[in-house]
Amino acid sequence: MPLMKSIKEHWVTVVLYALFSVFFLVCSVVSAGTYSAVVRTQRNVELINPTSGVSILPNGSLELDFSIELSNPSRYVLHTQTISWYATLENGTTGPNMIITLGTAYTGPTTGLRVPPKSEKNFSFSSVVSDPAIIARLNGFINYSAASGHTYTLTTLPYNHQFSFIGTIGEFKNDYLREDYLNKLVTVEVTYSSGAMP
Repeated sequence: MPLMKSIKEHWVTVVLYALFSVFFLVCSVVSAGTYSAVVRTQRNVELINPTSGVSILPNGSLELDFSIELSNPSRYVLHTQTISWYATLENGTTGPNMIITLGTAYTGPTTGLRVPPKSEKNFSFSSVVSDPAIIARLNGFINYSAASGHTYTLTTLPYNHQFSFIGTIGEFKNDYLREDYLNKLVTVEVTYSSGAMP
């Protein structure tokens, strides 16, 4: 029984070893669970129910509306880093004037916007296009497209809405001083593009 004798002689060391072993085992299980929950959050957060509309105002201006919901089924709060929205029309295949920008919106991390756990957050945007030069370009697109057999109007043009949400998960703050890959581990990024709508 030399083993039992050795344990009795060094019982403090054995107890400390056992306690540290249990502590590190519990920490490993908690860490693995947290990592798994973060990965699930990155996979399950999604953009749903996009809607868009176009109307002509009484003064002849064009109004574009867009809304989309961010679904956060996770147990974590999402802290917004950036939100961006662009409404555009593709006007050709090459050249500096290929894209006609009709509306933009950008929000940075200073707003403190949070998306609570197990909730949905609606984002809505609107842009009024009143510049006669842009309206003329849109009408030019309509006229050019008519030669190809398309019967577009200002309200049926194939506008593209692009939306992006980037946020951090839970209390894992984005730290600009640490390695980028560590920030990406706790970041959710979801994007949406309507493409060319007929």
